[in-house]
Amino acid sequence: MPPDSVRPRGRRRAYRPTLLRPMAGAAVALLMAGCGTVGSATGSPGPRASGPGGAVTIARDDANAQAVHVGVGDRLELILSSDYWRVRGSSAPAVLRQDGPTSELPRPATCPKIPGLGCTPEQTSFTARAPGTAVITASRTTCGEALRCVGDRGRFSVTIVVR
Repeated sequence: MPPDSVRPRGRRRAYRPTLLRPMAGAAVALLMAGCGTVGSATGSPGPRASGPGGAVTIARDDANAQAVHVGVGDRLELILSSDYWRVRGSSAPAVLRQDGPTSELPRPATCPKIPGLGCTPEQTSFTARAPGTAVITASRTTCGEALRCVGDRGRFSVTIVVR
């Protein structure tokens, strides 16, 4: 029997040198690191607009460790650029109330369709109820697929001053 007759019929597996595997892993790691900043705004806090219940302020990733000032009755939209964040909410619900659960926003076109990148932004809405100060915190342990957050990359907090 000739040797070709023992091989399974159909697609042949292409030869891939083992050097390409580490390079592919490095490319995925670079993509994940880049997705951690997708959707971040420049400047802090974000834009303000008038709404039926007062002004709307948008705070993004770059508001981390900052103070944001809002008025009683105003809304605050917290938009973090990764779905790995877990928002813990307001430290003072009588001052700043979370209006519902965190929800995912549409995936940005700049985010590759590779599972586990975590670059889908999430939005959490709050309403300023009374003068005072509240802190919104969030944390994450993963900064991408198989990429553990180290140091401050896994912690987020913004101080909201309601006047």
